[in-house]
Amino acid sequence: MISDQTFGVIAYNLSALIVSVTCIIYKLIIPSRLKLRNRLFNSLIIILAIDAFSAIYGEIIRGYDMAHETALFLRNLNEMLYFATHFAIAPIIARYTMLKCGVEHKIRGWRSVAVHLPFLISEFMILTNPWFHLIYSIDNNLVYTREWGVYVVYIIGGLYFILSAVFIFLYWDLLKRLEQIAIIYFYVLVLIGTLIQMVFSNISCELLCDAIGAMGMMVILENDDDRRDYTTKAYNRNALINDMMIAFKYKRPFDVIFIDILNEEILRRLLTYADYEKILSEVVKFLKSINDKFDVYRVGVNSFFVVCPEISEKKAKKVADEIYDRFKEFWTYSGKIVTLNARVIQAGTEDGIADLDKLFKAHGSGKNIDKDGPIFFDEL
Repeated sequence: MISDQTFGVIAYNLSALIVSVTCIIYKLIIPSRLKLRNRLFNSLIIILAIDAFSAIYGEIIRGYDMAHETALFLRNLNEMLYFATHFAIAPIIARYTMLKCGVEHKIRGWRSVAVHLPFLISEFMILTNPWFHLIYSIDNNLVYTREWGVYVVYIIGGLYFILSAVFIFLYWDLLKRLEQIAIIYFYVLVLIGTLIQMVFSNISCELLCDAIGAMGMMVILENDDDRRDYTTKAYNRNALINDMMIAFKYKRPFDVIFIDILNEEILRRLLTYADYEKILSEVVKFLKSINDKFDVYRVGVNSFFVVCPEISEKKAKKVADEIYDRFKEFWTYSGKIVTLNARVIQAGTEDGIADLDKLFKAHGSGKNIDKDGPIFFDEL
């Protein structure tokens, strides 16, 4: 028999499930280029949906009579699924924050071990729970009891939240006003929900708070429409300036390939505006296809930047050669064939590009160089 309290728990978690599934559907309807940060957020909302479903299923199991062995097996399986996924929420948020703040490249070697080790410890604790009962125990009467390991995991989760908060604090001046509000709201909501459920285990509100906070993050942080060029779907000039400021602030190494379409005026006379933009859309598709880790920006009517983070100069020059060779071929759109003449320039932080002025100066330095092939920084 299901009690009124059980109905209340189910209602809370059903609300969390609905919010999480809504986020998942939204992400499916409005697809974006899936980079690691986006994949982490998608993992977060999927985990919240799994946890909410698991919590509902667990309450239903408790409310029905069944064979003791079956009930014990299902209870343990459900609790392990819940905890194994739930323990991953805080580390995912911390990693997401690192990527959002542009400091992921600094987490290498022993720092990476230090960041990931607490999560691995918490997962080990839940996977070995059937033998050691560190997280929870279920006695012969199917009575569930929290053990001391739960509070250890809460502390580990708190450390991950502190870590992500430190990165947000360092990154704060580069955030937009709405992003600042969204992050404060998310952290406060998650903190309140977690503390309430940690102290009062019979109040199942943590998942609902997490799901609502995640929806807020999705609407503000994951929505990058204001960063995109409307017709080509490349990132726009404002996005380039914002991302480069982050890269320069945290000294993230990168190379950049500058691409200028040289016969743009002739093409505009021969084609309509819509046709010319369709051609450039094909150019952007090609540039995006080179490597998922590269970002493509449209910084002018006929100019594109391809930012290649953390690659060698040899690899960057190879990418520049590949792009230049592609522009020697025809471009097709709607059954039509067009030739695009392009100037391709390669430069990087190793060449002394340490601020926006030097970046745009490097872009403009190759205008008077006539060369059959990409122009490299040492030739400028």
